[in-house]
This record gives sequence, C-alpha cells and structure tokens, in this order.
Amino acid sequence: MADEEDTGTGSDNYTITNLIGKTRQVSSLEKKERLYVFVSILNILVTIVFTIYRLVVVEKETDDFTFALLLLINAVFCIFYVIHGVLRERQFEVYAFMCGLMVVLVYCIAEYIFNKDGRTSVKLARMIVACVLAPVNLFLAWKAAKEFGFLEFRIVGASQQMQHMLKQTTIFSTLLKFDVQVSVSFVVLVLQEGTKIDSFEMVTLAVGLPFCIIWAFLGWIGMRIEKKWIMGCFAFLTLAAPAYIIYKMVKIYNHLHDEDQHSPLVMYSAIGAGALLLIVHVFVAIETVIIYRNFGKGLRERVLVLAPNERTGLLSNN
Repeated sequence: MADEEDTGTGSDNYTITNLIGKTRQVSSLEKKERLYVFVSILNILVTIVFTIYRLVVVEKETDDFTFALLLLINAVFCIFYVIHGVLRERQFEVYAFMCGLMVVLVYCIAEYIFNKDGRTSVKLARMIVACVLAPVNLFLAWKAAKEFGFLEFRIVGASQQMQHMLKQTTIFSTLLKFDVQVSVSFVVLVLQEGTKIDSFEMVTLAVGLPFCIIWAFLGWIGMRIEKKWIMGCFAFLTLAAPAYIIYKMVKIYNHLHDEDQHSPLVMYSAIGAGALLLIVHVFVAIETVIIYRNFGKGLRERVLVLAPNERTGLLSNN
C-alpha cells in the first residue's frame, strides 16, 4: 500500500487513483454518506419524472415549459454534484447542490401557491414530495460535507498551507461548473423571454454556450497543468461574457412593460439569472488571481508525488 501511495498509482481500501486523480472507493463511504447519495438521487429522479411529464403535456410557448426545462437542466448538474462531490470530497459541490435544491423547493411551493389557474394534481404531488424530501436531503448533505477532509489529507498531507491551496483549486473548479450551469439557464431564459432576437444575437447565443464550455475547460486545464499563459488567456476571455450579459439584461429591462411581450415572470427570471451569472464571474475572477499566485509553490509536486522539475501540474488533483 505504501508503494502504491508513493508512486501515486494503484489503490487501497479508501481511495483509487484513476484519470481524474485520487477518488474515494464506493466501499469507503460511510452510512450517512450512502444515505445522502441515496436520498439525493431519489429526490432528483422524482423531480426529473415530474418535469418530463410537464414537458410532454404543456405547450412550448408557456412559462410552465420554460421552467420545466430549467428544472431538468439543473437536475442533471445536481446528479453530478452529488456523485462527484462525495467521491472526490468536494465540499463546495455539495453546497452547490444544496443551493440548487433550495431553489427547486422554493419554486415548487411558490409556483403552486401563486399560479392558481395552473394548479394540477401533478404540481400538488411534486410540491408535497419536495417538501418531504428536500429538508431531509439538505440535512444529510450538510452532515456529509462537514465530515469531508480525509481525502484532502491523503493527497497533500498535514500541511495547512498545502490544504489551503488545494481547497482553493476545488473552489475554482466548482465555480467553473456552476458558471456553466447558470449560463445554460440564462440562455434558455433569454430564448424564451419574448423580446425580439435579431440575427446578431442569435449567432451570439449559438456561439455563447460552446464559448462558455471552452472557457471553463481552459481555466480547468490551466489550473491543472499550472501554465501561466493559459490562465492569462482564460482571464482575458473572462471579460467577454459580462459585456453581453449586461447588454441583454438592460434590453430585457427596457421591454418589461411592453404590451406585446411574454410573461414578466420569465423576463424577471432572465434578469435574475444574468445578475447571478455576473456575481459568479466576479468570484471566478478573484479565484483566478489566487490560483495564479499559487503556481510554483509545490502543490503539484505534493499532489502527484513527483520531482519538482517534472513538467506536470494538478492533472491528478481535481
């Protein structure tokens, strides 16, 4: 076992080393962690079933269809946060899942209470299930995340400085994923909110999502291999998205009270998603500076157990 850990390969009873780095084995999960994963997946699958049903029965031009599509998209991200968050002990991914779960809970309750004309037995069942499972799920998620840390110790040892730098990489990685998640939601809302979209905007939106994914991957790979020029390109590209987001938010706001526009609920939601996306971008920019300053301080050597002159980075860490 010692030889396996010294070389950074192989596995033991707690971890296994694969293409994404050290990962906990499923057999190492404690009862409360397994319960958290089980309840979370059950909760998400129930949400997906109700959501797909709504997508099938409602008209595509309605608010119900738009928000059902958003729920489905975010449910996919939540599944990733649950599984990856536990096996990689990503505390902030569990927190991201908790935030998404609270949004779903609030939406299910508010949509049933305030949309009296659209009340159905399916929405009532969805709200009841959410009210029963979500609080339990939130508690289990908090309990599981609070116990994380042993995998971090297995990777970098007892050094508080190394643990702090490693934690910064996990925060940065989580922010990139969350940014992509909010970006997809923003695009869906922009396409559905009802203001006129010209050819230029349609091209911008079509290019925007691939750009966002490439941008996130650039930051991810730059962090892992500790290449300053890649992080420099990433930082420069980070400035591109906010310009369009602000432009689109202002345009939607200026058309809020037009008589020929669609539901104000979708328009306000698009503005809210845009504001959240800008906030996430700010945090990404801050973490980019922190990550950049940590380059060359020995974290990559400690993570991979390599000689300091080897030209590798955090590829096995996050």
